[in-house]
Amino acid sequence: MEYNSEEMKALDAAMKSAFSAMQENVKKVQDMAIEALEETRKEGTLHGKTNEQLTKLGEEGIKLSDNVKALMDRMTETEQKLAKRPNGEDAGNAIKSAGQIVAESEQFKAAGASKGKPEMEAVNIGSFHKTNIINATGASQPLVPGDRLGGIVMPVNRRLTIRQLLPNNSTSSNMIEFAKELLFTNAAGAQGGPTSPVGNGEGELKPESTLTFELANTAVCLIAHFIPASRQILSDAPQLQGYVDGRLRYGLALKEETDLLTGDGGAGVLNGLVNQSTAFTGGVTNQTVLDTLLKSMLQVTLQNLDPTGIIMNPIDWTALRLLKDTTNRYLFSDPHSSEAERVWGLPVVPTASMTAGKFLTGAFNLAAEIFDREDATVRIAEQHADFFVRNMVCILAEERLALAVYRSAALVYGNTSHQG
Repeated sequence: MEYNSEEMKALDAAMKSAFSAMQENVKKVQDMAIEALEETRKEGTLHGKTNEQLTKLGEEGIKLSDNVKALMDRMTETEQKLAKRPNGEDAGNAIKSAGQIVAESEQFKAAGASKGKPEMEAVNIGSFHKTNIINATGASQPLVPGDRLGGIVMPVNRRLTIRQLLPNNSTSSNMIEFAKELLFTNAAGAQGGPTSPVGNGEGELKPESTLTFELANTAVCLIAHFIPASRQILSDAPQLQGYVDGRLRYGLALKEETDLLTGDGGAGVLNGLVNQSTAFTGGVTNQTVLDTLLKSMLQVTLQNLDPTGIIMNPIDWTALRLLKDTTNRYLFSDPHSSEAERVWGLPVVPTASMTAGKFLTGAFNLAAEIFDREDATVRIAEQHADFFVRNMVCILAEERLALAVYRSAALVYGNTSHQG
């Protein structure tokens, strides 16, 4: 007799039906047994009708068990036929069929050996379902909960450097004022000069020099920002308030860094170092960035000041470090070694706050000074718009400071390239 996959499907359906009938019979036997037990407890005896029903169910159970066994034998035979190799040999490593699993199980053997116990314990024979039960993909898995980590992953903050270049002080006012030399005319010379009638110039007028001053000032500026939030979220997510505080403080420091360097001095804005610097005057065509930086240092030195550093954009600093000689060797260092960020003996301060293609060389310790009026603070209040009736709060961060630039000549600003 030839068997095919269609007959396997039919046997599979018949097996399911037989198991279902067997399970239903077991349930009836259990229900009837409970009724018989209750009947015996109340009346002291088992009625003939009840005994007759139990006997009938037992006989049906035996028939169903025999039917299941016959179906399993047929299924085993069919699967063995289908599992034959093309050369006629049996597949020794073939996966056992459902019939084989049940027929060889201890549960089936125990049920067959006990005529008074028609029910059989469940046998795990795998799934007949066409669709496998597998994990869902992505973030919405109904069966597997995610391993939620504590806290919030914060982006990496930029390294802030400009404040560290300048002297820091404090003030109790909203204005910084300082007397600044405006003009000095040096007329120092010999008494009487070349027109004196006597050799030593006795009695003649001595040269007169001039010196004038001005009162310079710079205002204290306020840097601030806020984030609205509900009272509920701050109460339900306690870590959020500390996280927001930290991000607001970093935002102030980042804006401070930018304004200290490139602030335009507009209404309420710091007048930054670049805006009060001296233009680089040593630019000529066909000179390298190294030539430019060395000449900028000279320009500061000629003002009787010693340059202390150079501020560059990281892009320009990297381009400078990539310079090579005619034999293709790096000018600055061996790529295998770690060298300090220095050029012509001065420390280089790479910062994204500096515009790409620009540099600022300076005697920063004598050029300017920072005055802090109020350190960065974070406050929470409801007094904003309709926040009170909406159960919202305003998380506000602010600081106040001033930048006093004493010597513009101590700061030289220019382009990193003067190619012609």
